[in-house]
Amino acid sequence: MKEYKVILLDVDGTLLDFNQSERLGISKVLNHYGIPVTEELLRLYHQINDGFWQAFNRGEIGKEELCRRRFAEFFGRLGINVQGDEAEEIYRKFLDESALLLPGALETCQYLSERYACYVVTNGTSQTQYRRLAISGLDRYMKGIFVSEDAGSQKPQKAYFQYCFSRIPESGPQGMLLVGDSLYSDILGGIQAGIDTCWVNPEGLTAPEEIQADYTIREISELRNIL
Repeated sequence: MKEYKVILLDVDGTLLDFNQSERLGISKVLNHYGIPVTEELLRLYHQINDGFWQAFNRGEIGKEELCRRRFAEFFGRLGINVQGDEAEEIYRKFLDESALLLPGALETCQYLSERYACYVVTNGTSQTQYRRLAISGLDRYMKGIFVSEDAGSQKPQKAYFQYCFSRIPESGPQGMLLVGDSLYSDILGGIQAGIDTCWVNPEGLTAPEEIQADYTIREISELRNIL
């Protein structure tokens, strides 16, 4: 088994249950505008939001544009005239306070922090991610938190990982393991940056041949069986 000095941990879908936080946040926005919450509307928002994040991860749009346009498009699909910035503010205020831990996340991070240098590597808005990590208690186990907004680039871009490497004194890429749930942002990003990767794959999906992680687990607590 290879020995690592540094563990890089994604946040949403790896340590925190972002899907549930998103559902609750969108429900709050819909309630604000007097719109009944339905599974169909939740799926529609998720589809639109995911499309914008994919464009962001490819470097095609910036964070401000993403936040400005996603709600405008969502409500536009419903034929409702809503200011995207206003809806975003309502959603962001809720999300800033929402930090739902996935099973075993806190205990696993405590375990890892006693044996490795742990760092957060996450795409997202800095204020939101720092706040959620603090509320959840995860931040106490991290030697550093690297948010794409601060880096000026995002996973899977090499510039993002270079930003992280320059701020991690314990080891170069060869001594790191990146743990995350996104095949594109985390696993492909790690592979391109020369880092070993561990895919958190709760649904047991099959990865394409061109994106193969070094390890695959169903939930974060299974890291103890690897490290």
